[in-house]
Amino acid sequence: MVLEQSLFQGANEANLLLRNLKASKQYIDQIVTSIADALLVTTLSGKIKKINLAAQILLEYDEVELLGQSITKVIREINSFPLINKDIESDNLLQSQDINSLEKEVETVCSTKSGKTIPVAFSYSMVKTEIEHFQGYVYILRDMTERKQAELAKQGFLAMISHEVRTPIASVTGMASLLLDSGLTAEQQDFVETIHTSGNSLLKIINDFLDFSKIQSGNLELEEEPFGLRNCINEVLYLLAPKAREKDLKLTFLDTPKVPTRIVGDITRLRQILINLLSNAIKFTETGSIEVSVITRKNSNINHSSTNTDEIQFSVKDTGIGIPCDRVERLFKAFSQVNSSITRQYGGTGLGLAICKQLCELMGGRIWVESELSAGSTFYFTIAASIIPEESEVRSQELFLFSPPKSVPMSSCPSPDSHKLRILLTEDNLVNQKIALKQLKSLGYSADVAGNGKEALQLLEKIPYDLILMDCQMPVLDGLETTKEIHRWQQSSFASGYRPVVIAMTANAMKEDKQMCLDAGMDDYLSKPVMKENLAATLKHWASVIFKAKEMDTVEQTVSTTDVGSVDLAIDWERLHQLSENNPEFELELLQLFVEDIQPRLQIIKIAIAVDNFEQLAREIHQIKGASANVGATTMHLAAEKLEQLVYNQERRGTTNIISELEEFVKSIQEFLIRTPSF
Repeated sequence: MVLEQSLFQGANEANLLLRNLKASKQYIDQIVTSIADALLVTTLSGKIKKINLAAQILLEYDEVELLGQSITKVIREINSFPLINKDIESDNLLQSQDINSLEKEVETVCSTKSGKTIPVAFSYSMVKTEIEHFQGYVYILRDMTERKQAELAKQGFLAMISHEVRTPIASVTGMASLLLDSGLTAEQQDFVETIHTSGNSLLKIINDFLDFSKIQSGNLELEEEPFGLRNCINEVLYLLAPKAREKDLKLTFLDTPKVPTRIVGDITRLRQILINLLSNAIKFTETGSIEVSVITRKNSNINHSSTNTDEIQFSVKDTGIGIPCDRVERLFKAFSQVNSSITRQYGGTGLGLAICKQLCELMGGRIWVESELSAGSTFYFTIAASIIPEESEVRSQELFLFSPPKSVPMSSCPSPDSHKLRILLTEDNLVNQKIALKQLKSLGYSADVAGNGKEALQLLEKIPYDLILMDCQMPVLDGLETTKEIHRWQQSSFASGYRPVVIAMTANAMKEDKQMCLDAGMDDYLSKPVMKENLAATLKHWASVIFKAKEMDTVEQTVSTTDVGSVDLAIDWERLHQLSENNPEFELELLQLFVEDIQPRLQIIKIAIAVDNFEQLAREIHQIKGASANVGATTMHLAAEKLEQLVYNQERRGTTNIISELEEFVKSIQEFLIRTPSF
């Protein structure tokens, strides 16, 4: 009897347990089914065990079609993410009963049954239990298609707003700048300076909003380019020195031998942070000094993607008004200021430091402040960057004081080559035409005007222009399409016999707009409103390049020729004859060896440019320069010298054209060798 009761009770308990397990399974299944995002469960080896309804809809597969299949069938790039935990094969896995915390979302694409690729954000977690059958991964995929479309629409809207708002601002500040150079009374000068300052302030606010919007949407991409750290800091200090001088502030950079000479990173964004912090320091300091210093240490941020980086710490110390302790937390919040009352003295949008914080974090660092009310503040920020080792450079400790003499007005010192440079201004806006022409005139240049791209192309066939200042948005034919058409023309189609340099002058100020211009074939980029100083520097740079190229053409036309039909070959035959002791066969053999040596080097150079390997670039170009000088290839030597200078300055623009010139020259030697097989 007791045994029967015990068996009956055991059967009831087993039945209850079975019902609970069944209910539990139904409960979990319904939760999984109701999840709006796609959910996939896999084994530790990545075989799919279960998917929910949302996943079936997203991936266009029935569950049975994916069971037992590898997760890579739907997320092909899964192996590029660090998903496989090293603890899987260790005893630690069995000792832990916890479920790993959900890893943060990463963006990728998944493949559907019909072959479509869908942008998704996915996160994952490892499930760990004592029973191997119930171990594996849980993936949650969120369809990003609508968000991506919204981001594209937002980017288009921002680009439109950037252009439409900056265009009238460019006109206002441009006209004000021209008025400042004219004979005004003291009162008029004051009025115009107010207009000019207000226009530039409005432009800064617009730029802050654009930057903040791009960072918030995750569309801000950082560059990874080598640059001179000291040069970057010096440029910022020279830029802000006039403002410091107005308030009689001492602006210094404490340089030490430990400051890296060259690093790899985003010079534009680093400069932006420094300008913001130094501008604030000047704004909030009435007397005393502002100091900038730099130290480096091994990167302690284990979450940073690159393990081969150092942590570079910058500090900006001032003797200004300081910040109350209870208000420090407001500093790095968007649209927040220490004193946000309507009667605040200093103005601003409250975005500057918020942008600095986000830029520092994007660059693998952080930002913080130490401050004492009425005694000053020190802002610190760090970035993670690769330091380029110095080969041999000994520096003693230096203290740079930035208090340059007042600059000479640009209008009084035009470039000596300015009257020789033939410029075509392609711009449809009459106000912008007037401003640009006046700026050019004050710099010692003159220019013709085309109202659209079609007119510009017609003029290029008739007049030998050296350089085009090209607006992007124009009727009939815009600047981008005009530039592409210019690149499609043969050199002989131009009245000058060569393609002119094209410089974008546009109100589109976003990074992708600049890249669009460069991709279309433009050689340089100026953002409106164009500051006269920037225009002067850009024209001076390209005038130097253009006149150097003309000198090379002259050399090509005047080099000596040999007796073997080398009339069109730019070789210093006198040099080659001396080298070969007038042995024609040796000369041909030497040229053949020269071609065989240079061709693979040009291929290496192309690859090095693509991966930004400036060290290898410098080595290969140096070899080409030396070899071309040895055989008397004067034109090639000059081209290699020009390319070497670009590489030294870490400039990629213009390298493609020079490499094409080098390839053409090698080709001309090859053709010469074919025409002259033997003596």
